[in-house]
Order: sequence, then structure tokens, then C-alpha cells
Amino acid sequence: MKALILTGGKGSRLYPLTMVTPKALLDIKGKPMLAHILDNLDGSRSLQDISVVYPHEFDSQFRAFEKYYQYTRNIEFISDVDRDIGEMPGSIGAVAYVVKNKRINDDLLVIAGDNLFDFKIDNFLNFHQDRKKTSIAVYDCGDKKKASRFGVVELDKMDRVTRFEEKPHHPKTTLVGTLCYALSNHDLHHLEKKTFKENAGELIRHLVENNNPIYGFKFSGKWFDIGTPEDLDRARREF
Repeated sequence: MKALILTGGKGSRLYPLTMVTPKALLDIKGKPMLAHILDNLDGSRSLQDISVVYPHEFDSQFRAFEKYYQYTRNIEFISDVDRDIGEMPGSIGAVAYVVKNKRINDDLLVIAGDNLFDFKIDNFLNFHQDRKKTSIAVYDCGDKKKASRFGVVELDKMDRVTRFEEKPHHPKTTLVGTLCYALSNHDLHHLEKKTFKENAGELIRHLVENNNPIYGFKFSGKWFDIGTPEDLDRARREF
């Protein structure tokens, strides 16, 4: 199984910090967020190659990271400089770009570079491999107002996703989907449709609405989706 970490996005809500440092390389407890994610992935028994897509504006910083931090897995850093302006934008476009240009036909783990969680990644991958279907990591945030910032998930008794709604005004549950997906190779062809606007969650919603079986891996513990200065401060205190 291969892995893809997405580190694009302007991080404008974190200005002026992210004007000089990409969000994935902001410091959390003495090292960049990206290093925490790679530490988790590097210990996996299921993963082989890992790719990191990064914004070309910060090429020198990601190259410096690549030289300084060493891992046992083969990690390829891919600049977005060659992405065609006509391709899908945003995180969904980055996934489609890598799948197409790297000719990926394995199952693919996709993680956002601004998501931190403390569960072992193999727990999620074992869940995915048991079901042999696309799976997403979901978290009960405990508050419907907070849930409305994310993709809200409904599960049946077998943990199959029955509904995925992006940033609803009136969430039906407090269970939210994180950008931690284990995409089945059988579902990657949907990326060729080019009907998605920007968010990677659109693929999950598309699969659910077209009756493709998707499963939700419920995890507890700590999770940080770092989009604001308040999120960053909390991660620096609690992670």
C-alpha cells in the first residue's frame, strides 16, 4: 500500500505565519507537523512508498526538511509546479494528479499535512484491509456547532457510511470525517471524472451517494485539524 501526504493550501487563516513557513512545517513540540505524521507512517507494517505533495513556493524549505529528517521508508517529495492549470484544483486535484502521474494502482492512504492524531496508523489500515473497501477515519467532536466546520458522517451498525455531508449548517451527528482516507484501488478511477471542485471530501461523498461501500474507522484520543491560530496553539499545548 502506498501513502500520500497533502501539504498544499495557502493556510491564509494562519497569516502571517504561513506567509514565510508552509503550514505542514510549522513547529509542534520541537519539530514540524509533517515530521510527526511521517513518524507515524514510518512505523507502519503495511505501507511501502510515501509521497509528499508540496507547494512549489516553498521548495527550499521542503528540500531542507527532506535532507534533515531521515526515515526507513522511501519518501518522494513532489512539487506541484508541474500541475496543469486545467486540472482539478485543491486537495482533490492533488490526489488525482499523483494517481495519474505516478500510475498508482494500489490502495492509497491519503492524509492531510495539517492533521495530527495519536492513533497508530496501522490500526486504521488493518480496519481498511479487513473490509477491503475505501475507509475514512472519523472522530466524534462532541459538538454540532464544531461539527459544521467539517464533513459530517453518519454510520450504520456495521460502520458503513450512509451519509457524508460537507460543512452542513445543521449537522445530524457530531461524527466528523478527517482527511485520513484509505482509498481502495477499485475506487481510484472515479478521479478521472473531473467533476470535483476542490475538496478531497467530494470523492467520499460521491462514492457514498453512488452506493459504493465506504466504512468509517472511529477513533478516540487526540485529533487536531490545524486551520486557525487557536488550533495551532491547542496542538502546541496538548499534542
